[in-house]
Amino acid sequence: MAWPNTNIAGQTINRLRLIYAVLVVVVGIFGVRLFYLQIIRYSHYKAAALQQQEADYTIPAARGLIEAHGPNGIEPLVLNQTLYTLYCDPKFITNASSEAAFVANVIGGNASDYESAMRTANRYDILAKKIPPNKKDVLMAAKKPGLNVEAHTYRVYPEGELAAQVLGFVNDSGQGTYGIEQVLNSELSGKAGRVKAITDVRGVPLPASGDNVDIQPQAGKNVALTLNIPLQREVEQALQQGLKQANSSEGSAIVMDVHTGAVVAMANYPTYNPGDYASVTDPSVFNNRSVASQLEVGSIMKVLTTA
Repeated sequence: MAWPNTNIAGQTINRLRLIYAVLVVVVGIFGVRLFYLQIIRYSHYKAAALQQQEADYTIPAARGLIEAHGPNGIEPLVLNQTLYTLYCDPKFITNASSEAAFVANVIGGNASDYESAMRTANRYDILAKKIPPNKKDVLMAAKKPGLNVEAHTYRVYPEGELAAQVLGFVNDSGQGTYGIEQVLNSELSGKAGRVKAITDVRGVPLPASGDNVDIQPQAGKNVALTLNIPLQREVEQALQQGLKQANSSEGSAIVMDVHTGAVVAMANYPTYNPGDYASVTDPSVFNNRSVASQLEVGSIMKVLTTA
């Protein structure tokens, strides 16, 4: 009978020990790496994951209306209107000249300017703002690749220049500027809402997530002024005629109810259209001179003193 070769048996045991040691080292490396990623770098990777999975949006509140007294009761002087911003993503535009010509044909403007924007390396370029709904529908119906729109709410002043300095305007940042729009901005602007949710790979919020936040916006309050719209219009016309006769370049007029002290008309000239404030070249026209400018009353004070 042959006895087992002890050298071969010893080599086999050594190999097994070596393999075991290598496995222990490999498992240890994985364990250390997992500890580093899941414990030490936990906050970093959690934030990175949330950045891809979490949607956080601010929902703007509807701005309150500004109203005044008209022939048929309280009528609006300032309204809200949804208009659209047209933008392009040059990465998806295959024929810039053709799409630029299409945009110019629908909304007007210079096709070459649109084409230049479509050929940039940016991923977002604004082509036009304040596009009305009917033209937006034409643009979207064409389904041009790389073109899209965003809805924005703008202030509308249906009476044009009427009581412009009294009303003020809302700038591109949504802040009331000058006049009632600025003085009562907090009441008119309301409170914005917020949506914060964990989403799936398609961006759909997961309702089961306990971290979701859904706060509905609170609309701003409407403001009713003591102004009388027909009288305001007459006072502004009379002021312009009077300044023309006096060969004067600017002036103001105030009409008050003698029984209550309520201001029923407040006019200034020169004036502007709050809906087109960006075209104003002289910012001083925004000031309501009736209440914000110093005026030397002159000799009329002698009559008032005597009376």
